[in-house]
Amino acid sequence: MRCRACGLVAVSLGPTMGEAPAGTALGEEMGRLSRRAHELALVEPGVEERELPWRQQMAAERLDDLLDVLARLAPETLEAETGEVRSLARLLEVGSSTGEFLRAAQARFAVQGIEADAAAASVAQSRGLPCFRGSIADAGLPPGSFDLAVLYHVFEHFRDPRDELRQLRRLVRPGGALVLETPDVETIWFRLLGERWRQIIPDHLFFFSAATLGRLLREEGWTVLSCRHVGKSMSVRLFISRIGRNYPRTAQLLVRLANILRVEDRTLRLNLGDVIRVYARREEGGLAGGGPV
Repeated sequence: MRCRACGLVAVSLGPTMGEAPAGTALGEEMGRLSRRAHELALVEPGVEERELPWRQQMAAERLDDLLDVLARLAPETLEAETGEVRSLARLLEVGSSTGEFLRAAQARFAVQGIEADAAAASVAQSRGLPCFRGSIADAGLPPGSFDLAVLYHVFEHFRDPRDELRQLRRLVRPGGALVLETPDVETIWFRLLGERWRQIIPDHLFFFSAATLGRLLREEGWTVLSCRHVGKSMSVRLFISRIGRNYPRTAQLLVRLANILRVEDRTLRLNLGDVIRVYARREEGGLAGGGPV
């Protein structure tokens, strides 16, 4: 569905967009979606397990970008004399998965993760990382306790994005930063491929553009500092696996070719222009207010 007023694109969730099925806890909903993804062959466990080095590389790249943007656009987060991240700066990652970014960021921040998926949260906890299993609302974190919050490919999963932004605004101190990375629906790939676009998967509920995301952020008390398209590092193996979601026969041929050429473990840097990363600053004062999204 596309809103005629603002252009926001969303998946129909039934009569009430912001509510999970009656009696369904967040953890149960995540489990259901995970099982559904396996039923549709959207993930190949063997491929995902071997992707750890590339997830670690991606975490390091995101951290480098974060530090660069903070230095240029949000210097109040840094020590004036050294340009280093303040020693007590606290970072919240929502949707921290198995903890690759948390581990990378530990060297520069005091970190806290939140992850709804029980299996992923358990992996992060087993690595000694502070990761709360559940939702932002359930975590019971005190107001203003973080200097910045990051959400990489999480925002499109929320059933009530506006409410999540309000909770994040409560947790991030005035002047603090927010990082959102999410699919960009205003891409030629969506126009060409429709439901075969790689971002159309069962648990993606809202599809933002730079315009609709910027509007929502402004209405909820955030000032956009930067918005640009970003890419991702991955193995050739994972790239072929993703192609297999919609084109299984093509993927089978590519697997054979990759095996012959022995390139499965080569690194691809992919930027299709369909993912945006937004940096925003938490402002003081009241909210502009907005609709139900």
